[in-house]
Amino acid sequence: MFPHAQLYRGGEIHTVDPACPRAEAVAVRNGRILAVGRDVDCREAIGTDFEEIDLRGGALLPGFIDTHLHPLMMIYFEQNADLGGVDCIAALQQRLRAAAERWPDRSWVVGLQFDDEALNESRLPTRHELDAACPDRPAVVVERDGHTLIANSRALEAAGLSAVSEDPPGGVIDREPDGFPAGPLRERAAQLVLAAMPGMELDDLRSGARDCFARLASHGITSVGALLQTDHEGPAGEPGRLEALGMQLLLDQIPQSLYCIGIGRDFESVRALRQTPLHDAARGHRVGGYKLFADGTFGSCTACMSEPFSDQPERTGFMMLSDDELYARMLAPHEAGFQICVHAIGDEANRRCIALYERLLREHPREDPRHRLEHASLLDAEAVSAMARLGLVVSTQPLFIHSEKDWLHKRLGERRSRWVYPFRSILDAGVPLAGASDAPVESTDVLQAIECCVTREGFEPQQRVSVCEAVGLFTLGAAYAQRQEDEKGSITPGKRADLVLLSADPAAVRPDEIHQISVRRSVVAGEVIYDRDRAT
Repeated sequence: MFPHAQLYRGGEIHTVDPACPRAEAVAVRNGRILAVGRDVDCREAIGTDFEEIDLRGGALLPGFIDTHLHPLMMIYFEQNADLGGVDCIAALQQRLRAAAERWPDRSWVVGLQFDDEALNESRLPTRHELDAACPDRPAVVVERDGHTLIANSRALEAAGLSAVSEDPPGGVIDREPDGFPAGPLRERAAQLVLAAMPGMELDDLRSGARDCFARLASHGITSVGALLQTDHEGPAGEPGRLEALGMQLLLDQIPQSLYCIGIGRDFESVRALRQTPLHDAARGHRVGGYKLFADGTFGSCTACMSEPFSDQPERTGFMMLSDDELYARMLAPHEAGFQICVHAIGDEANRRCIALYERLLREHPREDPRHRLEHASLLDAEAVSAMARLGLVVSTQPLFIHSEKDWLHKRLGERRSRWVYPFRSILDAGVPLAGASDAPVESTDVLQAIECCVTREGFEPQQRVSVCEAVGLFTLGAAYAQRQEDEKGSITPGKRADLVLLSADPAAVRPDEIHQISVRRSVVAGEVIYDRDRAT
């Protein structure tokens, strides 16, 4: 049994603390950082009876924080067919047939992580093409961004959809010439089918949670920004109303601390989560945010744009809610002390959200609310300046660049693309920037995301940031975005001992080799939650 004290030494220590950026050693006792600095001083502070941990030339950093992911959806995704890499409709059909054969007892066939931009046909599949693969069972294919779903005829029937079904507010049903649903359903129209799908069994949920959070630990993630639905409104639709309850049943499988952001039409159902185990300071869990959706995505052409998409000039996307309704939904959480987190992708959606935040703060002043824009994908200089003036925070997903870089110029044109995921401009303006994966949309591999911040994989390289700045997105910047910078995010005396030990220093390798660095150990409040040597 290890003592409740550790001394880390023998490698590069990046504290991400401006007062002491580098150190020889770090002393930890009872889950808290006791001392940081010279080896001799840390030894004096820790006294006797401690475990000495040799970094073996590796690097010690604050534990990584992912500020925005969907844990229940991650678990669900892992237990259904992965359509990643499909490049034609014939391959899609074969993947669905294989899933039907693999799970013969399941009433529905579900395919996830589908990217229509990778298809040779350059279009979405139809219900008839899904029927050819799965004629006897409902089958659905979900786009990788989660904002479009394609259903076969049986799934449409199960959802009660027909030629007389109307588009729901904030959603679009693609149609055949006679008005019958063609298969693709966008934004809130997708929830009409999701509501008809069966849920997961508790045993599958628990085993999936154990695997899911173990993988997060293997990526160095010690703190999670968990998006949880409390009612039917949200990306999971009707089944999502049980997400917050399901998360409570899984807490014993989760070693990380949680910052929970509720999603729901009824804010009171989110506020009520503060009376549950999801809000437990002793375990580092907190319910602090309330999420709203302003628009859709670039991939589904539902992001709200000030000008049409370059490759689909008939589309400009749309707002999910009117400005008046968005503002009305902001008011109660703002006055209750919650952090508001609004999903905004298109430039017009971001402009409107910034204007609504400005009105909210003018009419209802509140000290340091740190309201957030989730994604803030397409901006301009005026928007960035306004965000800085208002004290807004951005939670961004660097690996969106990895997934979208091959088609963004086609979709947005050269001029607008210069302001897509503009990390350099955001940081230079003084806007706090935090990193996230939006998993299961993107991988939770933080080191790959850090590399993407630094290289941008060649996409609009003028918006690159340094390695230290990129690390900051997933450490102190992320802690600030969760209003927890006094508790985590840097290796500072008094903070939680949330740490990640890497095989190499990200600042000492070539930028395009950062993703090759491995996580050797992840530590939460002094307790090891992942050890590569033991895992192998």
